Amino acid sequence: MKKHGAWSKGPGAGFLRTTLVVGLGVIGIALAQEEPETPLIIAHRGDSANAPENTAAAIRSAVAAKADLVEFDTRETSDGHLFLFHDGSLKRFTGAKTAFEALGFEEARKLDVGTWFDPEKKTFADERPPTLEEAIRFCLDGGTMPLIERKTGSAEAHVKVIRDLKAEDKVIVQAFDWGFLREMRRLAPEIVIGALGDKKPDAKRMAELKELRPQWVGWNQKYLDESGIDAFHDLGAKVAVWTVNDLARLRQFAAWGVDGLITDRPGEARDSVMSRE
Repeated sequence: MKKHGAWSKGPGAGFLRTTLVVGLGVIGIALAQEEPETPLIIAHRGDSANAPENTAAAIRSAVAAKADLVEFDTRETSDGHLFLFHDGSLKRFTGAKTAFEALGFEEARKLDVGTWFDPEKKTFADERPPTLEEAIRFCLDGGTMPLIERKTGSAEAHVKVIRDLKAEDKVIVQAFDWGFLREMRRLAPEIVIGALGDKKPDAKRMAELKELRPQWVGWNQKYLDESGIDAFHDLGAKVAVWTVNDLARLRQFAAWGVDGLITDRPGEARDSVMSRE
């Protein structure tokens, strides 16, 4: 495992205990003190093992679990508003195959995204999709960093929300669409971008990453090992792996030097990784 600089430990480490300095295509990490290297714990769609994904409840639960970052997905409504929602259609929630993007603001606001998670007790029946603005506020108010995964919506729309909140240096925006990331870089070079991948990082993909120069890379755990992590580090990027719920696997990636662990179980993941030290 190559040494590549440490992340600080503890809740909100990526936001409260480090300074993200955007420049020359890298993230500079300013640590308050020298500490052992410990990966950041990143709550996948919030604390999605204990609350319905991409909801205020999931974000609150992730904050309570001391996640360093909270990852969530954004989609754009037919009238141009950004909401948290993962799936391409409403089928999992309503049974309808309607695309989320076909909804207007008011329709999206009324969508029940909580009942499916606990249909008998209906504990989360009042959950509705938060807007991107609300989700960023929920995270920052809780002392954790938003990791925004764009599914649909323009770079302009995302930049506007982030700038209106003066949160340019407090978020990471990631996407599988690297063309979208290039547009983010053009419009707002001060915002940290993350390139997502779910295939083997072959020579072609590595060449694209070298040209794109993202400060953050998030990769499918199935296609990443220690050598792949080192290769991404050699490009100057911090590396997160998704989605890892097996505790032994979490510890393995930590030993390999990954910078971030994206998991549905942030509380258990933190306990597991910290216990290895």
